[in-house]
Order: sequence, then structure tokens, then C-alpha cells
Amino acid sequence: MKTKFRLITALTVALILFLSLLVACNSNDNANSITQPQNDAEQEIQEVETVAEDPFARYADDLGEHDFGGADFIIQTFTNENVMLSVNTEEEIGEPINDALYTRNRIIEERFNINIVETLVPDFDNARTRRVILAGDADAFDLIIERCPDGLLNWQEGLVYSYDDLPHIDLSKPYWNQSANPTLTIANNQYVAVGAASFPTYQIAHALLFNKQMIQNFGLDDPYALVRDGVWTFDKMLELMRPVIADLNGDGVMDANDRFGYVAHPKQVLPNFWIPADTFSVGKDERDIPYLAMMNERFMNAFNRTFEILWDSSAYFMGGGGADVPEWAINMFENNQALFMDTTFFAIERMRAMETDFGIIPYPKLNESQQNYVSRIEYYFTIQVPIINQNVERAGIMLEALNAYSAKTIIPAFYEVALKTKHARDNESAEMLDLIINTLVIDIGDTTLCGEIRDGFMASMFERNNRNLVSQIERTERIIQRFIDRIPID
Repeated sequence: MKTKFRLITALTVALILFLSLLVACNSNDNANSITQPQNDAEQEIQEVETVAEDPFARYADDLGEHDFGGADFIIQTFTNENVMLSVNTEEEIGEPINDALYTRNRIIEERFNINIVETLVPDFDNARTRRVILAGDADAFDLIIERCPDGLLNWQEGLVYSYDDLPHIDLSKPYWNQSANPTLTIANNQYVAVGAASFPTYQIAHALLFNKQMIQNFGLDDPYALVRDGVWTFDKMLELMRPVIADLNGDGVMDANDRFGYVAHPKQVLPNFWIPADTFSVGKDERDIPYLAMMNERFMNAFNRTFEILWDSSAYFMGGGGADVPEWAINMFENNQALFMDTTFFAIERMRAMETDFGIIPYPKLNESQQNYVSRIEYYFTIQVPIINQNVERAGIMLEALNAYSAKTIIPAFYEVALKTKHARDNESAEMLDLIINTLVIDIGDTTLCGEIRDGFMASMFERNNRNLVSQIERTERIIQRFIDRIPID
């Protein structure tokens, strides 16, 4: 009874929070449209009341009722410095995501009479997982959380089920990512998918932070307005960066003591721009088979313009490696030595102590003729069902439920609370986060083949200011062909 009371209380708090945000947004809309006819206002009130009855109705699953007899349901995951990959927690500690995770699991456990168990393995140790599957150890785990290259390898070797073959999975539901998942098919197989339960994937969505004080001090255009007006482009970003670049100590050398337009890990730079330019390094043909797309005109244009706006203008500081969002970049940004900084949603939390105010916007479009903004998922984590699973129906039910209830609990905590109210510093940033989340896509060359393409020759080319992409094409085409040869094609 005590557990049930805590669950009801947690959901009530989530509901109140959701409605508060809804009413706030609705109030802002009304403030800007007070001359609307009365019938429109009445219709809006009715819509709010309908949502108020059950704001999470759109996340309802069609699973029905099942009783799994109190069985353990084991999910294998791993630790990673760039995201939070935990799938279970034993207690509430007053931290939004932890407590949402607790709530989600207890609700699912009570509904299906099952016990969610987390087991941890080292990062980058998929070989161990594959050995367990090949050995047929059906008691080791029911679900596994994998990095994107490992997820592909598991499917290629027949060690996991394709999402197309899992019962009770409905990828049309809104708790599955509708922009990213269409980019995750190969040969018309949905071999992996991303949903609300894969929320760590959203933690490594990329965005730009901008220094609001520097925007004001240099009299620069408001980045929020540029985004809203559809004119936030490569050229406009260069226009904003140029005035801030300065040799602060006057020693004639641009180094870590000076001020720049943009800071980021070198491996992140090129994909941070080619993907928002709405072009992929690896495309897919009419048969949904991958092919190297780097020689198309749009990709080449985005590739060359990135070098021009960052290298040729001296806007970029080459600070070395580190984490996805390196500590040196954060330090320079906090010290007012960069107008823009590459960030992930996960890294935004590390910026909350920064004294100078900052804003959050998507990366720019290639030019104004590009219709929509596009946002990048650096790599993704997917949940897979191993072929040794002895109860695939139960696994499908649990996977669908984990995504449905994550949309109701974890995503509101992560997105609405942790990002929008705790770390994002203004209403405009919250608006931009919505835009970024709803435009996420995945490029195979940036994720699944990151070791060969993004972290391979692309990172090296940018670090060395080497723009001779043609020299890499023949070798990369062989990589793509080996990749294709391993695809299970029906």
C-alpha cells in the first residue's frame, strides 16, 4: 500500500508539472492573441480541459494486462561518462531523473507482476556479450543495451531479433522517435530502434551554446530571432563570430589565451555542420541499401564551407580531445573566450555554475533555401532482444512498456525539469530544445561507422586542415562495401 501511494504521488507531481507548463504556454499564446474571437478561446479552453483529463493519453500502449508471476527481468547495461545508462534504481533521492526511473520501474513491476533487475558490464565489451549469447546462457539477460556499432554487429551475426520480428512493438507510437527511426533501417529492416527508453541517446544530441553577454557587448544579432526567422545559416554564424575573434594578450599567436568564435572537440566539428546542412555522409538507395554519399554536391558544399567559416576565419580553436564536450572547451566558454560552444544535452548540466548567461540554439542551416533545421545525434544506444531469450513475447511487452512509461516519467523529468527549468536559462532556450528534439536524425557514417569515418579520417582531416576529400573516397567505398556485404538481405 505504501509503494502504491508513492507511485500515485509521483505521478500526481508529474501531472501537476506537465499542466503547469501547458498552462504557461497557453497563457503566453493568449497574451499574444487577445483579439481572437470568443469561440476560438472557448475551443482552446476545451482543448486544455481535455488534455487536463489525461495529459499522457497519447502515450498509452495497447499491451493489455499480463501477469509474469513475479519473475526477474534482467536488463544488461554499462556505464559511460557521456550519458546516464542506468535502467534501475532502488530508491528515490530527490533527483528528477533518478526518481522518474524509480517511478517508471515500480509502475511496470506492479502492472505486470515482474521484477526489473539491472546488471552492469564494462563499456566497450560487446565481445563478452556475444560470447554469452553464443554459449546459449538464457539466464544471463532478457534485454541488452548496446552502442550503435555493436547493435549492428549483433544483428549482422544473427545474435538478436530485428525489431520487425518482435511481438507487441508498435513503432508508430509517439514514444518511439519518429524522426530518427526511419534513418535506422537497412535493406528495409528495422534492425534497431530508438525510443523514450533510450533517453541516453537524447543526452548526446548536439546543440550550440552562445554567450549572451558577448552578443550584447558586440551588438550582434539575436540568435533566437535568427533561428525563428529561418535565417540562421553558416554565413550568419560566420558573421557573428568574426567581430569577437581577438589576440587578447597581443603576442601575435592565437592560442588558449585568446578569444574565438567556436570551440568543440575536433572529431565533432565536421558532422556538427554537414548533418544540420541536411546531408549525410552515408545515404541509402531505393532498396534502402547504404552507399557513400560524400561526393554529392550538397555534402561537398557543406564540407568545404565548414573549413571556410572555421579555419579560414580563425574562428575555431584547436584545443585537442577529451570527452565528447571537452573540459578545455567548457573552461574557455565559461571564461568568455568563445562566442559559441558545441554541447550535448548531457553536458548542459555541467554549465549551471557559469556566471555569464548563455542560450541554446540548433546548429545552422547550410543556407536560407534549406527548408528545415536538422539536428544531430552523435551516436545512439539501442535496446536489443538476444536470440537466446526464452520468452520473446514477454520481452516485447516489456520493451514496449519501458518506452511508453519512459515517455510519461523519465522524458518529462529529463527534458521538462532538468533541462528546461533547471539548466536552460530562459524561455527561448526551452523553445529551442523542443526544436532540436523534434528534428533529430542519425547518419550511419557518424554513428555506426564512426570508427572508420567520423573518428577516422574525417577527424584527422579537420585537425590538419586537409580538404582533399576525394583522396579518401576510394578507401571509404571499400569500407562501405564490406559493410554492405555483411547485411542480412532477404
